[in-house]
Amino acid sequence: MNNTSLPPAKRGRRPAMSRWFIAVLLGIISLFLLFFLGETWGENTMFIGVGAYCLIAQYFLSRGHLQALRKDWSIILCLNFMVLVSTVLCLVLEPNPAARLTAVILALTALACSFAGAALAARTAPGRVLP
Repeated sequence: MNNTSLPPAKRGRRPAMSRWFIAVLLGIISLFLLFFLGETWGENTMFIGVGAYCLIAQYFLSRGHLQALRKDWSIILCLNFMVLVSTVLCLVLEPNPAARLTAVILALTALACSFAGAALAARTAPGRVLP
């Protein structure tokens, strides 16, 4: 009979390249969500839907990481890459100032909600010392 205890299982994170790839794929899906919500139910629903999507996606990409806000900025940029590219294209090519404003607000909403998702992941990470 062996009475030695087993060492605790170390839960590692996925490699950064894997998380970047997943973030870019999720960013492409967010474009389809953006177009579907914006064309079907209007701009306000689009902002809320894309914001909620970015918050949830970033939470799952950063979960379990205590330093998610400091170290996962590259994942946040990968998640929002397609929205940022579409915003830049809109600013360069679109003559309508209202459409430009909508694109900027959408990009800021997506970035803010992604940072909120990373903050939530850091806040709920195991091993966090409570105040």
